[in-house]
Amino acid sequence: MQPLPITKYTAPQQNLNAKTTSNRNCKYRVKEVWRDITDFPPLDPSLCPSMKEDIEIAPADSMPLIALASFPRSGNTWSRSLIQIATGYSTGSVHWETERNLPRVREWFKAGVEDFMLRKGVCVKSHFYGPEHVPIFDDGAILLLRNPYYSLASEFLRFHSRQLNDTEDVVVSMIKNEDERWTRNYLPTYDKWKNTALSWITRCKRLMIVFYEDLERNTVYELTRMVAFLGQPIQPMRIQCAVHSYASMKGRMNHTSQMNFDPYTPALHELLDGYIDEVNRTLIRKQAMPLPTYKKYYQET
Repeated sequence: MQPLPITKYTAPQQNLNAKTTSNRNCKYRVKEVWRDITDFPPLDPSLCPSMKEDIEIAPADSMPLIALASFPRSGNTWSRSLIQIATGYSTGSVHWETERNLPRVREWFKAGVEDFMLRKGVCVKSHFYGPEHVPIFDDGAILLLRNPYYSLASEFLRFHSRQLNDTEDVVVSMIKNEDERWTRNYLPTYDKWKNTALSWITRCKRLMIVFYEDLERNTVYELTRMVAFLGQPIQPMRIQCAVHSYASMKGRMNHTSQMNFDPYTPALHELLDGYIDEVNRTLIRKQAMPLPTYKKYYQET
């Protein structure tokens, strides 16, 4: 298989620059996948519970090695859940050694309890981005990109509340009072958002980019794109059941209800806007779709 460039796409219901792919295990040409998804048959919700139960771990060495890469809090868990139901196969994780004893992983992401190099997962979660890591995925990657104004704040809340056991009120107060843990100590995580994006964009030889905001807005369409990229058959009922079963996860990372103020100081805005611009310029240079217009976390109406 010859590696492909970043997958370019136009607005929904249009063609993908007339390109096709011969990816291993692929039963559909990309141009066939991009048919009008309104042709999907109506959803039959009674079929969905069984589709959540029939997820399989693929045999060893039967799957292409494709990453589902992202900065934390960018929709990776949600996307894995959607992909599992849409394809019928479990997903793996490069973080399997630290995650394999988590109840959620053992119960739901079952291919994530074993070494991802066994190729038992239809795709592989990764929050890594180093120069030695990206080329491991010789069959490509899906890169999830989310507005960093939201993912950074969400990750800070997650880390302090879940790993340091601070209460949510304490963490929000920390941010509102411009505690140095938020304004200074957290700055390396800003770099991580930028470097995650830049490393996968510049080093991965076959890459599809999914914007989290597009996934929220048109989940069926974006999920269909991902399933096709993974080389799996398009099964409209499974795709619709995936969206039906996990639609409630869409808003779970939106923390505007906890913080009705702008958590970013002018200096943090300047830094983050520079990083957004750098990622955007890199995408344009690679002839990929530019980033959406990102709003600045909280704006009074």
